[in-house]
Amino acid sequence: MSLEKLYTVPEAAEALRRSEWTIWKWIQIGKLRSAKVSAGRVIRESELRRLIIDDPLQAEKEGKVVVA
Repeated sequence: MSLEKLYTVPEAAEALRRSEWTIWKWIQIGKLRSAKVSAGRVIRESELRRLIIDDPLQAEKEGKVVVA
């Protein structure tokens, strides 16, 4: 069984080439789903991929975003 990678807000911001503030805002408005863990939040890799697929024009503008 393989577990899905989880990203912290700073890691997600780096992967998506966005500020941490933007990631927090997207979580707040429901554009990006996350889970509360201890004192922070984590975001599933599949959620980052969904965001890229749902907004391909934005991803293309920035040069293909790759979540590794």
